[in-house]
Amino acid sequence: MKYYDISLNLSPETVSWVTSLPFEVVERRRMSRGDPNNSSALRMSAHAGTHLDAPFHFVPDGLTIESLPLDLFIGPALVHAVDAERQITKGHVEAIDLRGEKRVLFKTKNSRLLHKVGYDPDFVAFSVEAAEALVARGVKLVGLDYLSVAHAGEEQVPVHRAFLDHGVALLEGIDLSEIKPGRYELICFPLRLRGLDGAPCRAVLRDLGASSPS
Repeated sequence: MKYYDISLNLSPETVSWVTSLPFEVVERRRMSRGDPNNSSALRMSAHAGTHLDAPFHFVPDGLTIESLPLDLFIGPALVHAVDAERQITKGHVEAIDLRGEKRVLFKTKNSRLLHKVGYDPDFVAFSVEAAEALVARGVKLVGLDYLSVAHAGEEQVPVHRAFLDHGVALLEGIDLSEIKPGRYELICFPLRLRGLDGAPCRAVLRDLGASSPS
């Protein structure tokens, strides 16, 4: 049995969303300075690094992150590779053999972009029609290997709403660069932040030992 950590290391060098608060570590105490212990504080966005979006992120009366059912965040998941230049389309979604899958993680060229310090606006994101197609097929959690499922600008709201209006959890900022397409067990519990629109998480895949077409 093998586990794969698909989370980003969080540090000031980690790529961040174009409008996000920069990640900052405050060194409150350091033994190297003569303090009795090492103690740190963090300043960060709730959507820093590998994180989950709750419906409340774009839905005024949507569920907040601590209210989402825990079974969303653990269970079988399909990692599917998409060769797209800028957008995952309805056609890409309809070509997937979901076999009743409730969790789908999309591996794209983005996994290379995640290791760049700077934000890259040319990442692969979902079209509204692709989001609607995933919802129609009963998917409950969608993962993407960049910091948002939608491009910045006018696509942000309609793409997110296409998912979040239907209670689909969004796992963003996963690193699939070393992951082969196939079926795994996903574990990605978010921090229990009361009343918030999202939260960082530690996302892990467990190898089930079964192969799957890409």
